[in-house]
Amino acid sequence: MLTIFGFNTNDKLYRKHANILALSAKRFDIDVFFEEISKDDWQKIIAFKPTFIAKMRKKLTGKILFIDADAIILEDIRPYFDTITEDIAVHYINGNRLISATIFINDTENAKLLLAEWEKRQLQQPDRWDQIVLQEVLDEWESEGKIQLKKLPPNFTFIFDTSKNTYGNNIKPMIKHFQASRDMRWIEKYKLRKGIYKWLMKNSSLLRSTRKIIARHNAVNQCTKQLGIDVQFSLDDLI
Repeated sequence: MLTIFGFNTNDKLYRKHANILALSAKRFDIDVFFEEISKDDWQKIIAFKPTFIAKMRKKLTGKILFIDADAIILEDIRPYFDTITEDIAVHYINGNRLISATIFINDTENAKLLLAEWEKRQLQQPDRWDQIVLQEVLDEWESEGKIQLKKLPPNFTFIFDTSKNTYGNNIKPMIKHFQASRDMRWIEKYKLRKGIYKWLMKNSSLLRSTRKIIARHNAVNQCTKQLGIDVQFSLDDLI
């Protein structure tokens, strides 16, 4: 049995995304285990992601799948993941660069040891991006025969706008990621605006940054509508 797990911060943007992800999983009868944490705690805790994933591997039994909160499941993914026998599976963009938005972890001792090593190295290098550290550990351990790695196809880590540019139009997304961090950057800029400039940032179709955020929201809303999920995004969710 496959269990999806992850975390979201306690702001309304990521809380809403996590709700969409959970509702999409339930459409396909997939178990979901998500934790909500304080945004302040998340920013303060060194190596939060590898520590959280290692903790959940010990807590949950069976095959588990970490998914970033700002994603949606569009198809029944269980038949694919049920067949994986390797310790861990993750997508490498063009076969070269690991992206940690979707991580499959089998219930094996080698997987647990790898996660412990990822956490250890991340604590030693707190300023490095956690997925770069994970790739270094994975590539090293696979070459030494200490871990069995499966490289996921892009269907399971499909970024809503850039993956088409990378792989063309023949890839059918199974798990689509929406990169909500873009909204967070927009919010920070919005907070700095005053008076009419704040109104213009929210309402002007001439601003490239605002158009891109609206396009992101439209992509989310199209997917929720496709699945019959009654949740929609708008700029009002951000301010």
